[in-house]
This record gives sequence, structure tokens and C-alpha cells, in this order.
Amino acid sequence: MNQENNRKIILIDDNAILRTIFGYMLQGFSDYPIEFYPFKNALDALDFMESNDISASSRPAVLFVDISMPFMTGWELMDVLEDKTDFINQTKIFIISSSTSQSDQEQLANYPFISGFILKPFGKELLYEILRAPH
Repeated sequence: MNQENNRKIILIDDNAILRTIFGYMLQGFSDYPIEFYPFKNALDALDFMESNDISASSRPAVLFVDISMPFMTGWELMDVLEDKTDFINQTKIFIISSSTSQSDQEQLANYPFISGFILKPFGKELLYEILRAPH
């Protein structure tokens, strides 16, 4: 399979059930091949992203990040990624959360490179819409 046509999807969420369901939803997406990388915390995901070229594809990678996680929150991860200009220019980043707090919505303004905020739970229709959006 031609790796350049694959799109890398990274999910960082400490909820094992959500990671499993997300993987099942991606299996039903047939528009183009996907490489799915689920992580239970941001530190493991950072290690992966630093040791793998996730931009080696004609489609930008998509990163889905939960806010509330052990070791490093989604916002703390955004602080780390903020300095990685090449990465954020080649990646679509979405915050996913069950939080409806005003402070989380306001926090989004601090990170103009974030493509969107997705409220959990969400269905495959929304996920597919994001994956089909032009890069």
C-alpha cells in the first residue's frame, strides 16, 4: 500500500472505551486508507510524534486530544506543540472533551492552530465530516 496516500489519525484519550469505539468508527471510513494511533496519555503520544514523521503523507495528519488526562492535560500538550511550528502547520488538531465549561471554550482562543472543539460523545458522522473536509 502506498504510504503517501495514508492519513495518520492520532487519538489521545485516557478512556479505553472511547479509544476502542473511535477505532471501530474509523474502520467504517472507506474514502482513503487510515493509520490509527491511539494513546492513553499525552506523554506516550509525544514520544511517538517525536520519533515518527507523521507528515509523510499527502494528507495532513489529524490529532484528537482530550483535555482531562493524567500526567499531562490536553492544554499542557498544546503548550508543548505550540513551539513545533512545522508540526502544527502540517496537522489538523481537534480538542475533544465532555466538558462544557466556559473556561475550556475560552482556553481555545489561546491556541489559534486548533481546528475545532468536539463535545463528547460524538458519532461517526461528525468524525467522517472532519476526515472528508479539504485540507
